[in-house]
Amino acid sequence: MSVPTSVLEEAFSDAPQLRQEILKHVAKNPQFLDLFHRISRHILDIKQAGVEDRDGPTTKRRKLENNTGLQIEVYSKSTLAAELSSQPVLLRIPDISFSIPQRKKFTLVLSATVIGALGPNESVEFGVRLDEIDYVACVPVPEKAVRQWNFAVFAKNSHGITDTATDPLLFTVTDIPPKGGASGEDGDIRKTIIATLNRILPINVAQPSPEVFRSLTVNSYRKNETSFHINSHLGTKEGFLFFLDDAILWGFKKPLFCFTFDSIESSSYSSITQRTFSLTIKTTAQFSSKEIEFSMIDQIEHPAIDDFLRRNQLKDASMAETKRARIPSSLVKENTGAKSELQAAENEIAGVNQSDSDDEDDDDYEQESDGSDHTGESDSDDSDAEINKNQRTSSRNLAEDELGSELEDVDITDDEEPYHKERKLGSGI
Repeated sequence: MSVPTSVLEEAFSDAPQLRQEILKHVAKNPQFLDLFHRISRHILDIKQAGVEDRDGPTTKRRKLENNTGLQIEVYSKSTLAAELSSQPVLLRIPDISFSIPQRKKFTLVLSATVIGALGPNESVEFGVRLDEIDYVACVPVPEKAVRQWNFAVFAKNSHGITDTATDPLLFTVTDIPPKGGASGEDGDIRKTIIATLNRILPINVAQPSPEVFRSLTVNSYRKNETSFHINSHLGTKEGFLFFLDDAILWGFKKPLFCFTFDSIESSSYSSITQRTFSLTIKTTAQFSSKEIEFSMIDQIEHPAIDDFLRRNQLKDASMAETKRARIPSSLVKENTGAKSELQAAENEIAGVNQSDSDDEDDDDYEQESDGSDHTGESDSDDSDAEINKNQRTSSRNLAEDELGSELEDVDITDDEEPYHKERKLGSGI
């Protein structure tokens, strides 16, 4: 059987030994020919995509698939390169650790219109135009012995709460100046980046402040510093909540979430236990009315979170009708007009007898009068004395049943005798 080899040879042109082994296998097992043909075609498509990725398409935007399989929308490399080459670079910092959209070190560059990341050969890897950016935050990296800061740069549709979500930029800086330093600025990389962004963006970089929010948990890594983060979970992912001046941020694993105040419809608490609770944030209709729950938040943080939500008038919908447990209709009919168990318990604690009532409508109600309905004081006292005597006798019988003959050996001493006489005299007063 003749085996068509053109596609196979082209696909495996850079691996001649592997190509020969595949051809031999196909010759002996022709039923696998179609499978290897499709594999070869797929490899050729990948190679072609790599060529386009290197050279860049002519359109302004393109879709890239990152290593997680999620679609992210960024400016093409050729467009970013053209933007950067046409203007002077305002800031250039090498060896900056990026986490999103790629986990790798790049050179951070800022011009008057673009923020981007350059590869080893000065190739533009990714970036975004400044006029697409609508929120930037700089927050401390939690649980690090050495101080570090995360910069989260959110372009339109990259807040994690839209149906057509794209990736933000996330990179980290430390107190240690990188190799080569920051061109034209002092050694504090964080302040340098913030100052540059504030100068070229229409918005200011958001930063945490103890006046806005501070964690009530001690910073175990740097005990003398204030913590601004709250530990929480998004499903099975562990992350951190930051409550900023005009937004709530969650990170730092994908997807990042940025809830600006104008995107929040309401907030609510749920899954409340002795140790933890959950915070759910509902977005406005403009953002598809999504409800995103952050769970396993320590109860110690509740006062600070609640104060922040109330102060910023982020509506608490914890008691909304839609969040209440539904009572079956059969139980509703069964309990109509009946007192609740809570009310019955309150009445019992208050000493209210549920069966005896002073209501004139009751059958056993007796109207008091000035006549024979009142008994004299002596009769009342005699009755009390008789009750006390019966109680002592009952207690004595109970003790005899429990202790048996041991009780017979107990005699009242002379010291105890006056006490018992006083009890008898007292009952007749």
